[in-house]
Amino acid sequence: MKAAIDAAEEEQLAQEEKQLLAKLAASDPIPGNERDGVKAGEWDADELGLPPDCPVIPLGVDGDVYWFLDTLGQLRALEYGQFGQKAINSLFMGRQNYLYWAWPRHSKEGLIVGWRQEKVTETLMEACARKGPWNAVERARGRGAWELSDGGLALHCGTRLYVDGQASPLGELLGDVYMTRPPILHPWHKPVAERGPVSLLAPLLKTWNWARPDIDYILFLGWLAAAPFGGALPWRPTVYITGDKACGKSTLQAIPKALLGNALIKSADTTAAGIYQLLKSDALPVAVDELEGKADPRRAKAIIELARLAASGDLMLRGGEAHKGTQFNARSCFAFSSINTPPLEPQDLSRMALLRLFKLPQGSTPPVLNDRELHKAGRQLLRIMIDRWHLFPERWQAYRQVLARAGHDSRGQDTFGTLLTCADLATTFDEAHRLQLPFLEFDPDGSFWTKHFAVEQMAEYEDAEENWRLCLNRIISTQIEAWKSGGQQTMGEVLEHLYGGKIEFNEAKAMAQKAGLTLQQPTPARPRHGLFIPNQHPQLQQLFMGSKWQGELGAGVWAGALRQAPPDAYQLCSGRVTGVKCKGVLFDVHVVLNRPAEKEVIKPKQEEVQL
Repeated sequence: MKAAIDAAEEEQLAQEEKQLLAKLAASDPIPGNERDGVKAGEWDADELGLPPDCPVIPLGVDGDVYWFLDTLGQLRALEYGQFGQKAINSLFMGRQNYLYWAWPRHSKEGLIVGWRQEKVTETLMEACARKGPWNAVERARGRGAWELSDGGLALHCGTRLYVDGQASPLGELLGDVYMTRPPILHPWHKPVAERGPVSLLAPLLKTWNWARPDIDYILFLGWLAAAPFGGALPWRPTVYITGDKACGKSTLQAIPKALLGNALIKSADTTAAGIYQLLKSDALPVAVDELEGKADPRRAKAIIELARLAASGDLMLRGGEAHKGTQFNARSCFAFSSINTPPLEPQDLSRMALLRLFKLPQGSTPPVLNDRELHKAGRQLLRIMIDRWHLFPERWQAYRQVLARAGHDSRGQDTFGTLLTCADLATTFDEAHRLQLPFLEFDPDGSFWTKHFAVEQMAEYEDAEENWRLCLNRIISTQIEAWKSGGQQTMGEVLEHLYGGKIEFNEAKAMAQKAGLTLQQPTPARPRHGLFIPNQHPQLQQLFMGSKWQGELGAGVWAGALRQAPPDAYQLCSGRVTGVKCKGVLFDVHVVLNRPAEKEVIKPKQEEVQL
């Protein structure tokens, strides 16, 4: 059979699967008859202790849980004590006559009147024991694309597996298990020549009014190409689309679903738990519309955290009933959209491309999507990515090097490098030339990308402050409740006046002490004013209340966060705050305010004040 099938053949494939099961069931004799010349119950066991051609495949055991593939190839788990008649019948569905032949139960007259439940249980449990320990999170692979242990690519389409483009049966492969799932989009039935899916998608995506018209549509194209291959990618990028009404956002949101069909999980009202409970072992892409919406902001934060874990494929652990935890390994590419973004941490921004839409020009009409053409383009997209997958590692490293020259750190290289690589792989040479897409074949030194991906001009990095700087900003921007009078409301205002020579040192220090801080006058060894921040202090904890640096009384988190600053930005020392000597960190005031050091105004000392 060819590596892929036409849309008209999908129903035929389903029929073939049913016919295969019926054919296998027909090979099981009616009770009392022989099977391939072997009488009921008189078979020779294989290496697992199973009868010949057992339609249920034992996979292994995990504690008291025994794992199998049933007669349909579905993944099944039975706990010790659950091996009753109903459970065994369910495992052998459609093949009940096999049970009568392999484990017959005889009447006094010698007639086969049933099958021996206890012998089936013993045999299946023994086979699992011989297979050894088995963990579904590590070994079960659902729908989506997966990297093989030998470096190849497997695309799991529910009822059919494609290994390096060739059709292959589901089941165990190179130590992993590909179980039967409901069918999803299949790849195109022949190689894609000069005109492929990008001939439709690139001109279509360019019709939107992107904030970065030269690159945003290419990044979205890259996500469309990367999305079905999340399980095989070394890094899974996220895109976040924002735009006000009348910008064509709803139409744009419809493209991934029309393109990928049931190979995309799409929702406008969901939770992180809802997503991972639906995904289970699948590596399918996830699109969440109106994320900011009406929902509790904590719900949006949990979903974004799930996308963060999925980017690197980290394991997620959750508690469960009866002290049984839940493990989940997300390997999905996420796409979010909303009018406004929820609060995004720097670690989230580094894992996503922010794609902003402006209103369409007056008089313009949003494009009308042709679902039939997009469905075809989606299947062609799968095929061209499969056929060119061997190029991914080298091309990915090339784009990462270009992005490094543009100032991106490793996370930026991973995110944007993956999007650019997948857009590149999805595009034929003819399309890139005709549509003037500046991929590396036409721009070997990457000058186009270094120009347009310069970090200082990208929205993704506008708010991407480092953790230590954000912690310092919290200290200087929070209103101090202990200050009942005076013009200053924040520590930042006090330091600005001290830095500019508008306030006496002693007055500034007295105010700092009320906030759980203190100040140092310039010394020969450190010729600038300094802000001392103790590791622990009740007043300072109040300042951090409600933040991620709050911690507990006697165990604040801010001390560790501040030590993430460059070593030359601070020094470790001891100081006295409100009469109590404590350890902490000392920052020059110009570092705290993010100002050039030479502009500080130092008023003459009126008296020596020790830290």
